[in-house]
Amino acid sequence: MATPKLRTRTPSRPQAAPADLAGRVRQVVADAPSDQPLPTTREFGQLLGVANTTAFRVLQKLTQEGEIWQHPTSGRYYPSTARALLDRPKPVACLIRRLELGSEQYRELLEGISLGCGALHRTMLLWHDELLVNHPEPHEPPVFAPVAQQRAILTNFLDRHGSAAGGFVLDHVWSDEALRLHGARLQPAVVLFRSCAVEGYSNVRANFRSGTLKALTHLLGRGFEQIIPVEPFSGDPAIAEFIAALEFAAEETGCRGRLGPLALAKTDRDRTALVQRLSRTPQRTALVCPEDNVAILLAAAAREAGLSCPERIGLLSVMGTDFATKAGVSCLRYDFRAMGRLAVEALGGAQPVQHVLEPNLISGATT
Repeated sequence: MATPKLRTRTPSRPQAAPADLAGRVRQVVADAPSDQPLPTTREFGQLLGVANTTAFRVLQKLTQEGEIWQHPTSGRYYPSTARALLDRPKPVACLIRRLELGSEQYRELLEGISLGCGALHRTMLLWHDELLVNHPEPHEPPVFAPVAQQRAILTNFLDRHGSAAGGFVLDHVWSDEALRLHGARLQPAVVLFRSCAVEGYSNVRANFRSGTLKALTHLLGRGFEQIIPVEPFSGDPAIAEFIAALEFAAEETGCRGRLGPLALAKTDRDRTALVQRLSRTPQRTALVCPEDNVAILLAAAAREAGLSCPERIGLLSVMGTDFATKAGVSCLRYDFRAMGRLAVEALGGAQPVQHVLEPNLISGATT
């Protein structure tokens, strides 16, 4: 009968204490560049001469203590200083019109967007296409891209830059029809100033109903017998929305008879014809213009024609930017800086949000 062989056990290598392992990991971290990943868990196990599970526990402990950082997407470990370099959200893409001469509204919006990005440590991707709104001369009407052209502009932007953006702030001149075509690619998104009915989009808009009620109350209280809405140019959805709200408010308050027909003020010729018509009108008349630049041009045309303001005619603007208030024009002032800031904040929410900004009525020298 064969004698069984006795198996001898090789003494196992003593395991290093957790503190020693952590110290050796710290040394690797100290020698590593900030923007490069550390060794994998398996590589650390081989380096330290321990099981992968032991290496994992040490790495997790140092991660919890903030000495190293684990990338949320790749799962790789980095020195803690890498977080400031690699864990930045994608930039906020601002798809708004080009800043032209006199674009005070958009200067104020961009200030607000910049403040919002700064507060949330976001960067801005400022982009425009000159075909969206072409308005190089404030004395002339802007030209707005039609829906088909807007779709082409959006397609071009998204194909080139869409994947680099972490949210989209959209000018109010983008139509709902154009935005719906790219609903899935423009996410998260927020539309500014006008009302937006595109499902899934946030909206930071002006309360035009409240504004029109304040305007009517103010002008009627100042003794104006007739109120004429003025269209400064066509093709702007926010202007169309405000004029519709003004007509509805006049019906609602029973003063529809005091509201005159819509007047055009797109060109110098239009403005001159409007002022000449007012000079022949016996009624004391107020003009409500939803654009500051054109409102100021109307005030200048009235002065040139010898029409005293506000004794003979009144003038109320709607945007209420610094440009209008510094010129002394009575206006409904919307806070475009707050609008831009709220838009950036809306992009960080889990669900679309709606913000409605109330106007302040600023009584200037023109009413």
